[in-house]
Amino acid sequence: MLNAHKCFRSLWCLSASVLLTLTRGKFDQYDQEKLVCQPGFYCPEGSSTPVPCPKGTYGLTAEGVSIDSCLKCPPHHYCPRPGLSAFMPCGPEAEQPQSGQDTCICPREGQSFQASDGRCPCTIGYQPINNGDACVHKLYDVCRDGKIRTQYGDCLDRLQWSLHCKQQVCQSAEEYQSFDGELGLCMCKEPPGRAACGGLCRSKPATELKLQCQSNGNIKLVWSEDDQVSDLLDSMLNTVFKQRDSQGTLLCNSHLNSSRPVYIVQTTEVGFLGLLSGLPKELQQLFPVTSQLDSESSAEADADFLWEVAKDKETSLGETNSSSRRENNHDIHEEERSLTGVLNPTSCLHLGDVILFTVNRHHYPQYDLDNLYNTNSDFDWGAFRRLEEELTLSWTPPSFFSVVFNQPGVYVFTLSSHQHKHLYVRVMPEGAQCYEPGPFFPSLPHHMTRMGIRRRQNLLLRPDWLVTGGLLFGAVAILCFCVTLLVSPC
Repeated sequence: MLNAHKCFRSLWCLSASVLLTLTRGKFDQYDQEKLVCQPGFYCPEGSSTPVPCPKGTYGLTAEGVSIDSCLKCPPHHYCPRPGLSAFMPCGPEAEQPQSGQDTCICPREGQSFQASDGRCPCTIGYQPINNGDACVHKLYDVCRDGKIRTQYGDCLDRLQWSLHCKQQVCQSAEEYQSFDGELGLCMCKEPPGRAACGGLCRSKPATELKLQCQSNGNIKLVWSEDDQVSDLLDSMLNTVFKQRDSQGTLLCNSHLNSSRPVYIVQTTEVGFLGLLSGLPKELQQLFPVTSQLDSESSAEADADFLWEVAKDKETSLGETNSSSRRENNHDIHEEERSLTGVLNPTSCLHLGDVILFTVNRHHYPQYDLDNLYNTNSDFDWGAFRRLEEELTLSWTPPSFFSVVFNQPGVYVFTLSSHQHKHLYVRVMPEGAQCYEPGPFFPSLPHHMTRMGIRRRQNLLLRPDWLVTGGLLFGAVAILCFCVTLLVSPC
C-alpha cells in the first residue's frame, strides 16, 4: 500500500513536471513571437517590449537587438519621430547639412520648417511677401482715441466692437452682452440654463474615448460609457484616424503600451461643438455596441442644460416639403438629444491628448495663424493643409480628422465656413494640471484667464506719423526760435 502511494506520488510529480515544461515552452514561444521586432524598432535581450529607434535615426530592417541597428539619417534628410523605418527628404526649400537630425533648416528668417510636408511657411508674428518667397515682421496699428485691439490686432472703438460681436461672433444680435478689452474677446449671453449649469454638466459620467497603443505596434480605439465597452481595431481605425506619416504608419509607434484620451469636436454651421458626453452618429455607426444603447433618458433629464444645435440647424435645411422636413428634424433631434457639449469652447488639454474632429466638405477646422492668442511658433499645421486638399480634391473625403498635441502652448482654430467661430486649445506643460476637469469650457474671460490665455504682447507697431510729425514740427519750431534769439541784436 505504501509503495503504491509512493508510486502514485512519483507519477503525479512527473506528470506535473512534464506539463509545466510544456506550458513554459509554449509561453516562451509566445514571448518570442510577441517580440518579433518591426522595422523602426529593436528588441534587447530580456526586454518585454520593443524599443523604437530614437529621433534622427531609422530602423531599416526587422529583428534588431540593439540600438546599433538604428541608422543615422543622411544629410539633406531628417527623421522627425521615434520608430521610423525610413528617412524623409527635407523638401524643396529647407536643407540639413548634418546627419542624424530630426528636423531641417529653413533658409530665411521668420520661416518655420513643417516636418509633416517639408514646407517653410511664415511663423506667428510674420507675414509673407513676394508671393511667399520671404517673411517679414507683421506691423500693427497704434490704437488711439480709446480704441481696443482685437484678437487679430485690429483697433476698434466701442461701436465697431458692438457691430463686430453682434454680426460676426454671437449667434444673434440679442445674445451680445459686452466685450473684454484685455482679451479682445466678445462676450455673448449663454443659452438659458447654461449659466446655472456650472459644473453640473460635467458631473455626469462622461463618455470615455481612448486611443490605446499596444506593444506590438497595433492600436485600437476604446469607447466606454456607463457599463458598456467597445473598441475599434487597427483595420477599422483607418476610417477614423487619417493622420499618417509619409510611410503610411499611424502616429502611435513612439508611444507603445500607452493610452491617450480622445475628445470629440463636431464641426457644424454654427461652429465647433466640444462634446462632454455622447457619440456623434458618424462614430456610433462604427461601434457595434452603440446601436443597442439608449442614452436618451439621461440626456432628456438635462435638457435645460444643453445647447440645442438642432434649433440652428433647422434654419439651414432648405426648402423641402413638409413631410421630409419633419423627418429631417426628427433625425436631428434624435441625434442631438444624446449629445451634451459646449459651443465654440475653450479646451484645456494635457500633453498627448487627442482631439477628433468630425468634418465634411463645408465645415472643417483650420489653424488660425494670425490670431494673437497663439504661442507656439514651432507648431506644425501641415495636417490641416492636407485636410483641406483631401476635402476639396478627393472623391472620398474623410469624415474624421485627428490632432495629437505633443507640445504645450495655446492654439486657435477657426471654422472653414466662418472665420469668427473659434476653438481655443490650451495644452498644459508636462507635470501641470488643468484647474478644473473639462476638457471643454465656455469661452468666457474667467476660463481663459485661468488657463493663461491672453493676447500676444510686445507687438511691432507701425510708426505713428501724427505723433512723429508733431514732434518734428515742435523740434523745428524750437530750433528756429533759438536761432532767432542768437542772431537778433540785443
